[in-house]
Amino acid sequence: MKKRLLSLILILVLVLGGCSAPREDILPSASEETSGARETDSTEAYDEKEQERFLTFTEELFRTELAANTVNLHYTLAYPEEYGITGYEAVLPPLSREQWEESAASAQETLEELNSFRREALDEDNRLTYDVLKDYLETSLSGTDFYHFQEPFSPIMGEQSNLPVVFAEYTFRREQDVTDYLSLLEQVPAYIDSLITLEEERARQGLGMPDSSIAEVISGIQEFLSAGDGNIFLTSFEERIQGLEELSDARKQEYISRNSQIVTGQIFPCFQRIVRCLQQVRGAAANTQGLCYTENGEAYYEYLIRSMTGSGHSPQELTALVEDQIQQDLSEMSALLMQSPELLDSINAGITEDRSPEEILDDLKEQLSEDYPALPTEASYQIKYVPEYMESISSPAFYMIPPIDSLEENTIYINSSLTDESSLFSTLAHEGYPGHLYQTVYASCTMGNPIRQLLDYNGYSEGWGLYVEHESYAMNHVLTDQSEDLAQLWRLNSSVTIAVHALLDLKIHYEGCTAEQAGQIIASYFGEMDESAVQEFYDTIVSEPAYYLKYYGGYLEFLLLREKAEDSLESRFDLKEFHTFLLDMGPCSFTTLDTYLDQWIEEQES
Repeated sequence: MKKRLLSLILILVLVLGGCSAPREDILPSASEETSGARETDSTEAYDEKEQERFLTFTEELFRTELAANTVNLHYTLAYPEEYGITGYEAVLPPLSREQWEESAASAQETLEELNSFRREALDEDNRLTYDVLKDYLETSLSGTDFYHFQEPFSPIMGEQSNLPVVFAEYTFRREQDVTDYLSLLEQVPAYIDSLITLEEERARQGLGMPDSSIAEVISGIQEFLSAGDGNIFLTSFEERIQGLEELSDARKQEYISRNSQIVTGQIFPCFQRIVRCLQQVRGAAANTQGLCYTENGEAYYEYLIRSMTGSGHSPQELTALVEDQIQQDLSEMSALLMQSPELLDSINAGITEDRSPEEILDDLKEQLSEDYPALPTEASYQIKYVPEYMESISSPAFYMIPPIDSLEENTIYINSSLTDESSLFSTLAHEGYPGHLYQTVYASCTMGNPIRQLLDYNGYSEGWGLYVEHESYAMNHVLTDQSEDLAQLWRLNSSVTIAVHALLDLKIHYEGCTAEQAGQIIASYFGEMDESAVQEFYDTIVSEPAYYLKYYGGYLEFLLLREKAEDSLESRFDLKEFHTFLLDMGPCSFTTLDTYLDQWIEEQES
């Protein structure tokens, strides 16, 4: 049996991992030990044969995993032949219960083989790889019973939003990429139909989305389809193929014609089938409240916390941590405003930003050296804007992860309808420097074993994005030239806003908070909201469990790690060295990070 890593996210989410800034527009602004890690036995030394056997194992796993899904292969490797992947067929596997169970069985087999290695016999880098891979597999396997809990068409992260961008950013480097692309495009109907089958099965079990979320998704799809000949599936293909100099004009036109036939004859009807499916399942949700009201929903939410945030804290512990952080931030805000009441007028006035995104990113990049390590390589990027007809189904901004062997292919998308002058600087810090672009390129240069490139840790990536986004307010001269306290107030305001979203996520899904109770919590922080607006927000959280937690939960875990290091090292704490440690570790769970942080602190102390 081929070994496949068990992925409990939908097929195409991987290439958008660590991509999108959280939607804070829904609410107004506010005025244990790592699995597998063990102490090294001094009687056991590095064993070169065991190291070679481990590398052979992970290299085979890397190739097998990528060969099974050409979309993930293309986004991970620009030149797969250099990694021993040749002669592959373009494959976009549909989702099914049978495939799910096969993946679980393969993941279990992979875990058992991993356990056969002597961890202590590996070098330092591969001991970390061992620990992270073991944690990833064990976490994935803990979710094998939750197949029908997946929502394929959720309002924020559903495949109706992911698919167009994934295919629009599919780079054409040679003619085979074009033929692979067209082959994959022809497989999209089967893939979408498998998701529709899942949605129908969910509805029969009473697991459908609330009607307001269904209406939002349907409206977004209809707006997407209204673009007609200007749709991104058509326009982006023509733009990309024109750049392939090896193709004659006649050959290019043949491909353009074939793409048009597939899109209009197969892809658009797919999206129409999603609409019909959602119209048919409307009203089928037996539970329109949090997961805790659904059988096994509480266990599923606990799994989501572990898998999406990488946190080792229980829901109760996370709730307490979030509440404590909110109160701490509010106290700091209150102290600032008592000292300087005029800051409130400044923050209500917003930020006047006249720089271009490129100028802002250049500014952020220049300021990195003080608190962050230098990138091991140069990284270029493109700024693109979400087409108007896709704005309603897109995040405020997102970053497209480049292939690990072509790190210059970085793209940041900005959704103009959700990103204004006041949020542009912090958004670009989240997506660019020192956020996703910087962290991704850094990790690609420093993580020695390529298998780690396939292990998706949303809590680390999005937590880092939010952490540096908040740090970036002190880097924004538009604010600091007025007052450093003003920059601090903006940071605290942002922290409280997303924290309340995360708190409501926990309250709704784990404690059973009703829409009325959610409205009371919202009112306590933001003032009264219209009942229909509260219900819409409530339904969004019901449809996207743990979405806000992967941001704020990850951010909070980074704050806890920093606090631990500062308390332990006191005057010896160096922020740049701490950031270097976090980045050198690369994406992993926070339980793993915490264990390795203890070792790092000991090294700093000595």
